[in-house]
Amino acid sequence: MRRLRTPLILNYLCDFWLKVIWDDVPEDLLRKRPHPRVNSLAWNLWHIARVEDSALNRFVVDRPQVLDDGGWMEKMRIPLRHNGFAMTLDEVDELSQQADLKALRGYMEAVTTHTLEIVNSLDLADLEDKLTREMVEMVLVQEGLEGPRSEGLVQNYTGWSKAQCLMNLGLTHSYHHVGEMNVIASLLGIGL
Repeated sequence: MRRLRTPLILNYLCDFWLKVIWDDVPEDLLRKRPHPRVNSLAWNLWHIARVEDSALNRFVVDRPQVLDDGGWMEKMRIPLRHNGFAMTLDEVDELSQQADLKALRGYMEAVTTHTLEIVNSLDLADLEDKLTREMVEMVLVQEGLEGPRSEGLVQNYTGWSKAQCLMNLGLTHSYHHVGEMNVIASLLGIGL
């Protein structure tokens, strides 16, 4: 059985980029959208955690999400199972203002810990398996990850390998949002 090594890049993302945001940005600025057409830092942090949690646990290893262990929805005061895809800016504002940021950080740390456990336990041969339409529909629609506006995503993810899910939804997706958060921070007058 061939296994992956713990990717240093995952640790780098959490220990460097995201830790700086959590430690250095005041709570009021984490919640603020600096322009009418962009999301808040808090929304981005929540979205990164939700995508990583749901995609790796459901698509890569077919296990329950971290969200469902320990009552995270209640702790974060975010009663949403989905990951924010297609949210309106009013909904982004609501989530940004109501979120318990300490609990959100705890959730994100729990997701990171679980992700590293997943990566360390994977057999490389299992990453070749492809997502079926039935599996994608079950996770996105029936389990509420995307909801009724998900048909395009169902079509997109059907046929992806577990390796694609791991790399795209567990790693590169996060870095896309780190870039977005750097722009948001700049608009807020924060140097990261």
